[in-house]
Amino acid sequence: MAQDTKVTANAVAVSASAPRLMPFPIPARMLVDVVMISDMLVVILAAIVARIAYVDLVLDVTVPLQPYVLVSCVVAIVLHQVMRAQGLYDVSAFARWPSYQWKLVVSVVLSFLLVIALGYLLKVSADYSRGWMLSWLALSVVTLSLSRPLAAMILRRLVASGATARRAVVLLSRAAKEGNLDLPPQATPGVVIADTMFVDFNDVEATAGTVQALISAGERGEFDEVIIAVSDDLAAARALLLEPLSALSVDVWLHMSALSMPVHGVAYLGDTALLQVKRRPEPVSEWSYVVKQALDYVGAAVGLVLLSPLMMMVALAIKLDSRGPVFFKQRRNGYNQRVIGVYKFRTMTVTEDDNVVQAKRGDDRVTRVGRVLRASSLDELPQLINVLKGEMSLVGPRPHALSHNAHYGKFLQRYTHRHVVKPGITGLAQVNGFRGPTEDLELMRKRVECDLIYIESWSLWLDIKIIARTIIAGCVGKNAL
Repeated sequence: MAQDTKVTANAVAVSASAPRLMPFPIPARMLVDVVMISDMLVVILAAIVARIAYVDLVLDVTVPLQPYVLVSCVVAIVLHQVMRAQGLYDVSAFARWPSYQWKLVVSVVLSFLLVIALGYLLKVSADYSRGWMLSWLALSVVTLSLSRPLAAMILRRLVASGATARRAVVLLSRAAKEGNLDLPPQATPGVVIADTMFVDFNDVEATAGTVQALISAGERGEFDEVIIAVSDDLAAARALLLEPLSALSVDVWLHMSALSMPVHGVAYLGDTALLQVKRRPEPVSEWSYVVKQALDYVGAAVGLVLLSPLMMMVALAIKLDSRGPVFFKQRRNGYNQRVIGVYKFRTMTVTEDDNVVQAKRGDDRVTRVGRVLRASSLDELPQLINVLKGEMSLVGPRPHALSHNAHYGKFLQRYTHRHVVKPGITGLAQVNGFRGPTEDLELMRKRVECDLIYIESWSLWLDIKIIARTIIAGCVGKNAL
């Protein structure tokens, strides 16, 4: 049985947990990395099994194994990146696994489709049996669907047993005890705050005694890390706390109570440590950007091909209905507030750019064909060209007229935050009914909230869901004109 002791200047209060296999808690991130590797191996092994079962036994054909292994490695790498972009390797995904099952299936299918498309472009797809590919896909879906719940169960049990918990001791100054300093959070998943100790830099001898007691407990392996929350005197904290604690093989963290903003990471400029207090949004970060760009370009290209007959019919209807050009280009703010020209089918008798007056129900400026196009959102189809030009995305915050941005930016504090990603043809706000005129400031506030939620919670699966909802519903809402 573990025994508890009480932290004072003479003894450290830390739960003396059962002996561990490692000199540190097993990070949940390490366990997830093991799952990553096992997923890739499962896909490769599934390819080999499918090849033996289908090509060797069913077709009774003898072919080299190496090309099949090579393709399986490519699919495994693509699947790894897609699943990361989908958030399937986040620790939270394992805690709530059943709700992520469909994301897994979609990720596997999408990865196979991407590799098949690549093989078609490289003219090597004919070298592989379609039956083998389908058998491999089915086997991969089944094995991953069975292995992932098992991995989630193991991870949850390890977390529940305390094997992944980090035991921490918090060192606070007297200013914190007197209520003049914000304390670090006392409850965080995966972290056990064993106890809190107070140090007084004005009493060097007492502080040294406290630190020595802490070191003695650390030598017995009774805690894993120390949190120093005494940023009111960093020089003394380094000399009296950090230097002595360097003799222990534990992590030491500095709680910057005076820094009232989130810290996302640490980097170095020479020998100077830098705190990252803002980071790029997920849709424009690393592999997420690559995945979203791939979806945009492939989706826009396919959309233009499939919709070209409809777009030609719309263009003809516009020409027959009223005088003027078929297309209309309006200046809007895009990524990082750059001004771009957004294409639309002309739906009005005027082609305003600056000082745009929003259309209203029964607006005489809207043509007969224009009313149909605006109600069905078909007037937005030419923006597929903007996507191929790299100016817009299939999904993202809708771009507003320049004059509207200038107006609403004065009243909504985070309004301009919408422009940290590319604007989209459709978005989370639109599929939730926030589209059309926005004379009401509260309606615009709700639209902006949806845009910011999309940016902060982006995933490939979210984009796919929004595109599907747009296609199914035709993006026809109560505000359509």
